[in-house]
Amino acid sequence: MTNKVVINCALPYANSPLHIGHMAGAYIPGDIFHRFIALSGRESIFICGTDEYGTPIALKAEKEKTSPEVIANTYYNEFLNTFESLDIKFDYFGRTTSKVHEDFVQDFFQDLQEKGFLEKRQMESAYCPREKRFLPDRYVNGNCPRCGYEFARGDQCDECGRTNDPKDLINPTCAICGGPAEFRETTHIFFKISELSDFLKEWLESKKDWRANVTAFPLNIIEGGLRDRSITRDMDWGVKLREKGMEGKRIYVWFEALLGYLSNAIEYSEMKGERDLWKGYYDDGETYYFMGKDNIFFHTLFLPAMHKASGKYPLPYRVTGNEYLRFKGQKFSKSRGIGFTVDEVLQMVDKDSLRYYISSILPESSDSDFSLEEMKEKVNSELSGKFGNLVNRIVTFSKNKGLMPIKGESDHSDIELMVHMDKFRENYSSLMASVEFRKALGLWLENVKIVNSYFNDSKPWDLVKTDKKATESKMWHALKAVEYLTITLYPFVPSGAGRAWEAIHGYALDGISLSHLAETCEFKTADTAIIFKKIEIQEEPENQMNLVVGKIVFAENHPNADSLLHLKVNLGDHEIDLVAGLRKYYSLENLEGKKIIVVKNLKHSKIRGIESQGMLLAAQDSKGAHLLTTDEKEGTEVTVGDIACSTNTKLDLDVLKTYELRVDEYDGQMVPTAVIGRKRLHLKANGKMLRIDGDVEQKAPIK
Repeated sequence: MTNKVVINCALPYANSPLHIGHMAGAYIPGDIFHRFIALSGRESIFICGTDEYGTPIALKAEKEKTSPEVIANTYYNEFLNTFESLDIKFDYFGRTTSKVHEDFVQDFFQDLQEKGFLEKRQMESAYCPREKRFLPDRYVNGNCPRCGYEFARGDQCDECGRTNDPKDLINPTCAICGGPAEFRETTHIFFKISELSDFLKEWLESKKDWRANVTAFPLNIIEGGLRDRSITRDMDWGVKLREKGMEGKRIYVWFEALLGYLSNAIEYSEMKGERDLWKGYYDDGETYYFMGKDNIFFHTLFLPAMHKASGKYPLPYRVTGNEYLRFKGQKFSKSRGIGFTVDEVLQMVDKDSLRYYISSILPESSDSDFSLEEMKEKVNSELSGKFGNLVNRIVTFSKNKGLMPIKGESDHSDIELMVHMDKFRENYSSLMASVEFRKALGLWLENVKIVNSYFNDSKPWDLVKTDKKATESKMWHALKAVEYLTITLYPFVPSGAGRAWEAIHGYALDGISLSHLAETCEFKTADTAIIFKKIEIQEEPENQMNLVVGKIVFAENHPNADSLLHLKVNLGDHEIDLVAGLRKYYSLENLEGKKIIVVKNLKHSKIRGIESQGMLLAAQDSKGAHLLTTDEKEGTEVTVGDIACSTNTKLDLDVLKTYELRVDEYDGQMVPTAVIGRKRLHLKANGKMLRIDGDVEQKAPIK
């Protein structure tokens, strides 16, 4: 083990706010490790930065009729504020649009060309005839060919984590206009990663101490045949190629963004006035990479292959890929509005509570679920109720009784406590070094309970009546144990641990290491010891579904799809067009004049050439599709229970899924229901429950 450590976190796309899933997947684990390394007395640099050449940024700029630079600048500054609000402190947070990064990427690219790892080839690329342009991979949407996920992108499926070629997608469409994508020949430069397949396999198989999910995934890909990948794209937002004849192309974002770790480290060194500082860390240190599982492929195959091909930079010492943090069963997604942004949660709870809760549910080996109610319970019973209360009791008792905690003669229980705390420190350090943070925090909580028991069993409130000196010794041992707990809590909850330290020592926790615990010290308790207050989360039920009654006034078969219908629907004050997959379940005659329920604020999308301006709701079971209906007039608002729609935001289909719409039996009838908050409620129009057309099965999903 070397003394130097480089800690990297996946570069976030600068196209929308960071959500809680990002914090759990990369940034809080990275910050925890950075702080632990400092406690261990080792030198480290903690590096990250925005990925600003990603196609999502260009796409967002097009939609908002602005420039990618404006989008990137906005979110770069927002990210800095978000990280600061959660006590995440990078040594350097850079940008991939910097001149240092551009020069480094172009030099690296040229180096690989000279070494024979890059090759110009003809390939078929996605093209939109309506937009008259080639489509970068992220501009292509479709169904994942492996897991069936409906919103897979041309580069990757966010659900199963596998990488894609746009041609692999089922029913590929243009992300800009919604129409079908074509495939046309174009020239690109390929990275011959297949030539490194044997090396990568041997290297990954040697990583016995890595998490199984991090090595199994890329090894399966290698087993299936590692394909060479195009590392250029037809677009005008990205790092330019120096090669003549390739002026309209840019270096693929995943290739250049992976070099952001190195270029940001170089910029950090220049900022410190030591240009080669980074080399000492990379050449002589251990490099750690923290990310969510959707980034595992590129960091366990692409990044090490690039470094190996170059021969100038070390391979990753450890890649730590976390699974997904989910919200109501769905993957957190900033682009689809699923879950909470960091800022939204920090309006409800403080940063210490949020960091503690996320640390306690880190999705290290399997997916975790985020719950406001569970956060409240964990923080109030564990962080505040057990640890905060322990510190408060010891400090308050010492102050009220005028005690000076001094180490005196130790009895059996005192010795047993200190031996146990030393063992705890040893086991904790081992878990933290192995990036098993959730287990380490669980071990911390177990020892909070042990110290609580020691304090209770010592009964200082009785002992002080007969032996003040013995009581002061007991208090010293209790405070020393709390010192262990405070220092080991610090990586997880730095601000709160700092308050606890000041409560028992009277000065700030600064520059302290784990080795301090072996020293005999004095305690000077502060006047206040309320370290963690209990939290109250007022979770207002929110209904984002703008549901209204509509009347079908026209129906025809979709001219470009065998299974679809084109409907015109009257919503009371205007008509909209809908595309629905009802062709094999309803005749055109049966539909005209029928009352239906429409999701009015669903994002519009072009489906085989016709823009669908909403979505109708129907239950689906083994017998077919069954429309939700009512006798109320068109335009009538539909509520969930008595909860009306509370937003004008356009919804993505994935957000709709979080309401868990289904059929339930009520008073002998089948009625539609949805989940709001933690309650399942009936769908109503004018206070009357909706009906379902036909004989439908119980618990049939509504789509």
